[in-house]
Amino acid sequence: MKRNSFRSNRDIPAFALGCILLASLITPLSAQTAPAEAQIPDNDRSPYHVALLAYKAAHFQEALDTLNQGAPKTQDEKIIILKSRILTELGQYDEGIKLLTPLLTPGSSDVQLAIADLLMRKRDFNGASKYYNQLLTSKPGDPDLILMMVYTRVGASDLVTAAKIASTLKPLDQANPSYYFARAALAQSTDKSQEAEDDIETARTMYGITVTNHYLKTYLEVLSAPAKGALITPTNSPAASAPAAPAKN
Repeated sequence: MKRNSFRSNRDIPAFALGCILLASLITPLSAQTAPAEAQIPDNDRSPYHVALLAYKAAHFQEALDTLNQGAPKTQDEKIIILKSRILTELGQYDEGIKLLTPLLTPGSSDVQLAIADLLMRKRDFNGASKYYNQLLTSKPGDPDLILMMVYTRVGASDLVTAAKIASTLKPLDQANPSYYFARAALAQSTDKSQEAEDDIETARTMYGITVTNHYLKTYLEVLSAPAKGALITPTNSPAASAPAAPAKN
């Protein structure tokens, strides 16, 4: 029996609804990245660790309250980044930007990534692409960053640039499904919904349900209709530059 396809390029696929609910339990992040996590002892009850656990369990307000009440007044970078990611999940984008902007310095990759992910969730696709592209200069060929660049161009309806960027991904990457999600995003954007479903199904077969669901959350956020009041990037905004060329093997 033929699977149900999307009704339009902004509809969420029926087969993905259950997966996205599962994905929200696996990771609350909008991108494929998480705050840096060293090996934290199980008995660590510091405000950061308690808030991190609440964040990963999608208890965002609880996580924010924990940091506000217990974190030291002089906060280090990892606390500020975690707080910004919590604010991103709560839709408090301006507050997140205010926290991160003072930390921006050359080489502050964790801060750049947090800002990029925040802007992506805000649907400021051109703004997000600026930071993802900067990160690619220090990590050329990183498949996750390239995928996020594809998403920013798809979100901004710049499909020519999106296809050019996607062409740098490798279909036989045994550890990363970015190639198939980039293909799916391009297919869905051109109303080729069955092709999009096939690509995601291929990713699920090759990489497993857990990995696929981890990537599916961001895919659905970009491809679904923006929430009321969300920022929509103007179509006349300058197109983002293509990412740095991937490193040669």
